[in-house]
Amino acid sequence: MSMWKSLLLVSVVALFAACSGSNSGQGSNASAKPAANAAPAEAVDPKAAAEAKASKDFQLYEQMRIKESYDLAAQLGGDIVKTYPDTAAAAKVKETLDDVRTKAKAQAESNRLAKLWAYTAVPEKGGMQYAASIESTPPLTPPGVTGKDAVHVHLIIRQHPAWGQNVYLMLDNEKFDCRSGCPTLPVSFDGEAAKPMKATIPPTGEPALFIDDDRTFIQRALRTKKVAIDVVLKSGGKKTLVFETGGLDMSHLPGATKKK
Repeated sequence: MSMWKSLLLVSVVALFAACSGSNSGQGSNASAKPAANAAPAEAVDPKAAAEAKASKDFQLYEQMRIKESYDLAAQLGGDIVKTYPDTAAAAKVKETLDDVRTKAKAQAESNRLAKLWAYTAVPEKGGMQYAASIESTPPLTPPGVTGKDAVHVHLIIRQHPAWGQNVYLMLDNEKFDCRSGCPTLPVSFDGEAAKPMKATIPPTGEPALFIDDDRTFIQRALRTKKVAIDVVLKSGGKKTLVFETGGLDMSHLPGATKKK
């Protein structure tokens, strides 16, 4: 092959390579161009999104309401009305929200009163001794005072296998002053005029006063929220002791035995 033919062949190969590269680049640009001009994704409708979220929260609100978890339902319902005010779910919540809030408040108060009581069950000769105890409201001694300076008084309902059922007041670090007589105690239920109830001082000297008619006292306490009892303390003078008895649960005291 002559030198001229060789040079011609090299030129043809170079030209072919250049054309191929040019065509390849044009192909890439052609394929990339439609991607650059692709249509944007469809925009989300804010109102539809709010309706969907509110509807989901409303289902949970209804579940809490049906289960009588009124405190949770009230919070969730309030959030729906505040966050999604113009939704169908908010309109439905408004139909029941006032009732739910009223029941939530009553439920919270009921739980508070129930927690004021403490219950015990202790083995005794002949069976079990059951007791319910609640401290006066407010306490005789301010919070933070401890030791011998802390004076407390509890109203106690006790069921003993031998002694039967008793209702009495028990003092810590204080004694009742019965020099003017403690045979009766003025007792008021829910703010009614105080009526005397017969009381007994234990002969053993404990700082306690027993209310003789325990059955009547318990029956009244179960129908009311507060019991006020006037007493006289040796160090503290005359006091009106208030007990928030509305949370008393007699299921913790399975039954009084007969007194022997």
